Amino acid sequence: AAWARPRGVIFDLDGTLVDSFADIAAALNGTRAHYGLPPLPLEAVRAQVGGGSEALVQELVPLPPEQRAEALRSYLARYEARVLRETRAFADVPAVLEHFRGLPLAVVTNKDEHLARKLLAGLGLLERFALVLGGDSLPRRKPDPLPVRHVLERFGLAPGELLLVGDGRHDVSAGRAAGVRTVAVATGPEPRAVLEAGGPDAVIDRLSE
Repeated sequence: AAWARPRGVIFDLDGTLVDSFADIAAALNGTRAHYGLPPLPLEAVRAQVGGGSEALVQELVPLPPEQRAEALRSYLARYEARVLRETRAFADVPAVLEHFRGLPLAVVTNKDEHLARKLLAGLGLLERFALVLGGDSLPRRKPDPLPVRHVLERFGLAPGELLLVGDGRHDVSAGRAAGVRTVAVATGPEPRAVLEAGGPDAVIDRLSE
């Protein structure tokens, strides 16, 4: 069936609009080194990125509970210092944002909001988005539908008028639970088959599709 043109679009950030995995992995491995742990390969870090910083550090810097808060602070400081060192927008991002010019656009990420804003600003993309929500912007984050519902409310749209584009199961789950149309893009760590199993309205191989 032909899709009606959306009246607003939500994009995920890491793996959807930007390839930020090298900087995330470097910050994470710096934190692991601080605790005497050997570095992890990029792929191992990429696979854990969707849930936000706290989940990433808890999963990949195995420490006793009393050290976890300190480890998270250590990671965030390292990551903030190099957030734009190797991170780039995917090549088709400017054309896609241009295609949707005139519509309200949002970024909904599980990355902390101030880091998401710093990254988008550094790449010259921040002003393209009417709204940026991070993992710490609201009481709950993706896969919970709360951030998507917040965008619907702010943009004054019905669920059928909003499109959500992301590279992971968290994105699809949040979008589906809020009743919006979802497109999974296979440019992040999750394989196409995993994305398809989550039941998005479409799976695409690159954003320009």
